[in-house]
Amino acid sequence: MIVGVLRETAVNESRVALIPADARRLRSAGWTVVVERNAGGAVGFTDASYVRAGAVIVDDAAAVVARADVVLWVKPPRYELNSMPLRPGQVLVGFHDPVHRGAELERLSARGVVCFAYELAPRDSEIDALSAMSRVAGDVAYRAGRDLLADDVRKRPVRPLVLGCGPAGLAAVATAVAHGDEPPTVVGTRSAQEESAIRHGAKRFHTYPTHPRTAIRDLIATEKFDLVICAAARRGKPAPVLIDSAALAALGAGAVVVDLVAKAGGNCTATHPDRTIHLPNGVTITHRSNYPSNRAHEASHAYSTATTATVLRLGSEGGGRDQRWERAVVRA
Repeated sequence: MIVGVLRETAVNESRVALIPADARRLRSAGWTVVVERNAGGAVGFTDASYVRAGAVIVDDAAAVVARADVVLWVKPPRYELNSMPLRPGQVLVGFHDPVHRGAELERLSARGVVCFAYELAPRDSEIDALSAMSRVAGDVAYRAGRDLLADDVRKRPVRPLVLGCGPAGLAAVATAVAHGDEPPTVVGTRSAQEESAIRHGAKRFHTYPTHPRTAIRDLIATEKFDLVICAAARRGKPAPVLIDSAALAALGAGAVVVDLVAKAGGNCTATHPDRTIHLPNGVTITHRSNYPSNRAHEASHAYSTATTATVLRLGSEGGGRDQRWERAVVRA
């Protein structure tokens, strides 16, 4: 079978879906590997490094799609996929943005193309690329938000609030502790998450099963946090709104809100994707859609581990399509 690797076309995207070392691993497992020219260039992997790993370099995306049984990417291509030489049974593996690309995914499914979306992949499995990227994003987002605080705030331990106790939220907690900031307060959805939050360095853990917005607003008014990390996500679904205008009004001047889930609607009502905005009360709200690209080399290695596991599962006896696999396939 043939696996193809596309060059990323999303704005400011530096990652690559398969690194040369894993291309070699797939070749050893019997796969032919086809790579679009300069696919790894932004992260420092030359075409020659892929050739040394046993891959074949082709000139453009259409050549990859025409040859590959399985096509890998990080983010959905900016070009129209339906114009590509796709065929029934072909598998497209990567992030698919099912919240916003539903119509396109339905068209692909109608053509018999299988869309495997990492947004829907089972947690804590070898094919869980979302958790791997979320860990990088949580760390980078905390540092980015901290850098937006005033100098006098950064000279003392910052007081952080983390919304969400998934991989991104836990990474933000660990980064806060590494910076010497106050141990974060964490808001999760289940009491079972408390142990993990405390283990990563949280000071307090709260769950608000009813009226979470009101409870979080009251928490903010009481604690006067400097930095709020919004990382509460629901895989393949819109993010819950947890920070409303009343909560923003309760934050003090100079506070920063980093919303990692803006592409899924955001945890904060005032978030705008890929923008930093300043409210009249002095609160800053920021989002970037590609925090992992800030550490593209590390992120590419982690992502490639997941794509390699996905491809090897596809090549296993029976096609590897068990219930956990099927959960990540987008249906029309």
